Amino acid sequence: MALPIAEEYGGAAVPILVNGMVLEMISRADTSLMTILGLQSGTAGDIQKFGSEELKRTWLPRFTSGEVQGCMDLTEPQAGSDLGQISTRATDLPDGTIRVDGQKIFITNGGAEVHLVLARDADTFESSRGTTNGLSLVLVPRHRPDGTPNGVRVPRLERKLGIHGSPTCEVLFEGAIGTRLGEKGKGFRAMLELMNNARLGVAAQALGLAEAAFHEAAVYANQREQFGKPVAQQPLVQSMLAKMAVNIEAARALLYRAFELYDYTLAAGAWLAAGRGSPTERAEVAARLEREQVRVRLLTPLCKYYATEICSDVTRDAVQVFGGIGYTMDVDAAKLHADSLIMTIYEGTSEIQASFALREMGKGALGTVFAEARRELEAMKEDPRRSALAKHVEEEIPRIEHAIKVLFGDIAYALLRAKLLAEMVIDVLSATELLRQVGADPTRLDLAESYVRRRMLQVELGARRIEQNHEGRMDRDAHILEVFGASAVPEKA
Repeated sequence: MALPIAEEYGGAAVPILVNGMVLEMISRADTSLMTILGLQSGTAGDIQKFGSEELKRTWLPRFTSGEVQGCMDLTEPQAGSDLGQISTRATDLPDGTIRVDGQKIFITNGGAEVHLVLARDADTFESSRGTTNGLSLVLVPRHRPDGTPNGVRVPRLERKLGIHGSPTCEVLFEGAIGTRLGEKGKGFRAMLELMNNARLGVAAQALGLAEAAFHEAAVYANQREQFGKPVAQQPLVQSMLAKMAVNIEAARALLYRAFELYDYTLAAGAWLAAGRGSPTERAEVAARLEREQVRVRLLTPLCKYYATEICSDVTRDAVQVFGGIGYTMDVDAAKLHADSLIMTIYEGTSEIQASFALREMGKGALGTVFAEARRELEAMKEDPRRSALAKHVEEEIPRIEHAIKVLFGDIAYALLRAKLLAEMVIDVLSATELLRQVGADPTRLDLAESYVRRRMLQVELGARRIEQNHEGRMDRDAHILEVFGASAVPEKA
């Protein structure tokens, strides 16, 4: 359990990339189980990074052995994506512990022993409301050291469309006693680290689920005969299955690159903290570390967005391949699709991920990411197998850069087009990754070519949509809702 945790606490200290692969395989077997197991790495990881040595010695060996489980408690009835509205209260007690009072909802694995609770500090409660300042991250166990209850109560389990093996809970904190992780009032930053790791974890989860659906559909399509031959040989079904395979591999390629970069930032940070290397070497590592951190901050929401959206598409197509039986519970297709629907929602909806990516682009991250993509694509032009395809991908980068100039001239329109822009950037980066893989494995050329020829057309179309549909778009949407959506708006009393 919690494989990335340091060996001194019973972990395996595996790279994040390897841990992501493990979680992907677990999700392919059962995505509800992966939800529970994945949380353990995230929860224990925050304790390892922000907890005192005493807390780490107390809890981490119990996480890595599987003795205890953890969860993170963010969402409240009035505070979903807007964490500035959190009203759960953290009160400092004379003995240095923290009293927590409040209500959390939609808490995954909420019956766990260890809760990482984001709560507002009582002494700045009113002055910090509406912001993410004044929030502390508090470790709250369900039981006190003597085994008595600790004021943590689960009054309700949610009834859900999917992932039924993973409990989603309402959690009440009624005078619960806990310990602060990290600095007072800096809990949002600590929780953000856990959330970003969780987003990459959900992307791995979505890939495993999509792989399961694709496998089920491919096996069935090759066994099921209609009109004298397996349906897998029918052109439309064959194309559907091929597209499923290509999209899964594209999302996986992008995610694994993000994991690779994240592992580098962890290793480089530890190397610098240890004081290693000459001044020149340290300066070079520090400069690269800064670049890779920028890339990770952009790739994280893009990976979560893409893998989860692909998962929904693939599982839906799997139902289609099965036909009528796919809508029944006699096969797994319907269950897999139902499970997939949460992927685009929890740990931040697809819309939130696109907005986060847009924000990072506004800070200049896209220039850093595209500079590396251009460098890699340029190097591929020496390879006859990849030269034309690499040139095709590279030609789409200026189109995206021009579209961004249009978008950032109107922030409201930029927010409207955030998802389209995210998809365009994803297409270029995923295509680059697939072509990069061809250099190591030539058998992946057809897969990369299929993706490039299909998705670069979508990038071109997306740029044209942004540029040509700019004027009046927001007004048209508002007018349509005014005319056709008026009945959906409740009348004022």
